[in-house]
Amino acid sequence: MVELREAVYEDCAIIAALHAESWQRAYRGILSDDFLDHFVLEDRLAVWSERFSAPKKNQRIVCLKLREELIGFVCAYFSEDEKFGTFIDNLHVSHRMKRNGFGTLLVDQITSLSQSEFGESMVYLWVLAENRSAVKFYESIGGKRYEALFWDSPDGGKYKKFRYVWR
Repeated sequence: MVELREAVYEDCAIIAALHAESWQRAYRGILSDDFLDHFVLEDRLAVWSERFSAPKKNQRIVCLKLREELIGFVCAYFSEDEKFGTFIDNLHVSHRMKRNGFGTLLVDQITSLSQSEFGESMVYLWVLAENRSAVKFYESIGGKRYEALFWDSPDGGKYKKFRYVWR
């Protein structure tokens, strides 16, 4: 049975580990191997500890559970941008659970909350240009590429990223 629920502080370590694993798989060959092999979990744990300890007022983290196991999550900031609306800052599904519609379910959940609770008609996110599987996924669920900028990553690199928008 699939369950969507608000994340709680006790989810922090699991979310950080899922996020780190996702980066290790998706960003291998993009971010430095040294960062991915030795520092990514510590880095993501620091990020998530901060988000749970001092959340922004417009932050919402939704967990996806399957048979009591947390297999995915999405973190969004509602009304984050005047032009683009709600910002999906993180969307991750366990590697072994990909291609089952769970990523779409999480995007749909944020889109629905954005419309029903905040009256927003737009949702956006950023994705690394070299993360071809994510780019393909976002385009397959109706995301439109809007612009490209650069991201200063925690490994010290600078990488091209695309903004994808849903209306």
